[in-house]
Amino acid sequence: MSKENEKLYQKRLARIKNAINLEPVDRVPCIFMGMAFAPRYMGMSQHKYCVDGTAAVDVTIEAMKRLGNVDGINQAPGGIHPMSMTYLWLSRLLIPGIDLDEEALWQVVEKEIMAKEDYDLVIDKGAYALVDKILPQVCDMKMMEENFAWHGTHGHGVNTKFCDAGFVVVSHGAVATPFDTLCGARSMNQFFFDLYRMPDKVEEAMDVMVPYYIEQGLSAAGAGDVSGMWVGGWRTASAMLAPKLWDRFVWPYIKKISTALIDGGVIPVLHWDQDWTRDLERLLELPAKKCILNPDGMTDIRKAREVLKDHMAIMGDVPASILSTGTPEDVRNYIRDLIRDVGPEGLLIAPGCDAPLNTKPENMEALVAATREFGVA
Repeated sequence: MSKENEKLYQKRLARIKNAINLEPVDRVPCIFMGMAFAPRYMGMSQHKYCVDGTAAVDVTIEAMKRLGNVDGINQAPGGIHPMSMTYLWLSRLLIPGIDLDEEALWQVVEKEIMAKEDYDLVIDKGAYALVDKILPQVCDMKMMEENFAWHGTHGHGVNTKFCDAGFVVVSHGAVATPFDTLCGARSMNQFFFDLYRMPDKVEEAMDVMVPYYIEQGLSAAGAGDVSGMWVGGWRTASAMLAPKLWDRFVWPYIKKISTALIDGGVIPVLHWDQDWTRDLERLLELPAKKCILNPDGMTDIRKAREVLKDHMAIMGDVPASILSTGTPEDVRNYIRDLIRDVGPEGLLIAPGCDAPLNTKPENMEALVAATREFGVA
């Protein structure tokens, strides 16, 4: 790392750490997240981004440099991206250039693969038994092995590449919850029926699975200046489940996984898609200033700040709709109001979830510029 980048990195790192700890910042941090946007912005195909982990890392760094004064990245790319998502969800993903046009976005196939009897497999033999059974049915195992091999060989160097370029990596990986994995394997339709038809069986399987996810999260976190780990909430949002189901099948497992990560020195990045507004108060059950709430534009972020106060930092949440169909002025105004209402302390500006494939380049550039304009203390 050059001396100039080292100085820049340390300044950005201090800024991000202060934001996570809800301490004063010289400027609200700007965090990049645009997995599909980065290759399109830089002229790379979605196919190459998905199947060439090294190219995905390099093109993301170049996109961040081009955007200018970005402080860090929510989660770094790497490996064969659709394979990593398949491993999380036990669902098949269609891959650009293989199953789809090479410029298309990867797509989840919603299909029932796991049988009802497989709950007993989990209960009797553990989560790994389910993974070993389902994975060959939802992916090319040769490609999955290539993904594992890439991470084994190159994964440790990804953070170094971003650091050498002056960028901070916030999250070092992602861990699902039992709900998300079972829902992906069973299909949403069948799994939601299971919650009513055989709740005790589902709960027993989930209880067996929790140590597996804790192990996965702790082992993937690695050693970094900001040791974050996504704790996914992709199908578990309050808006999608009755309170009695959410209280039984969602929150206890998020809390167990998050608490174990915190005890292991890892910061849970609660990457929550959809609307979680109803249950924001439950976040107060987690230790103060040890997590980051990372909503996607659907949760009421102002309500989140009202509820959480100085308990938890928030990273977000410029909506995909604004980035894809709005104007730079729309982006500028959204960030101005967001910093006024939710920041400046304890706020990290980022796209909600992920900047979509069709993000207008001028809108992402406006996101960075507006954070500089309005985020200065």
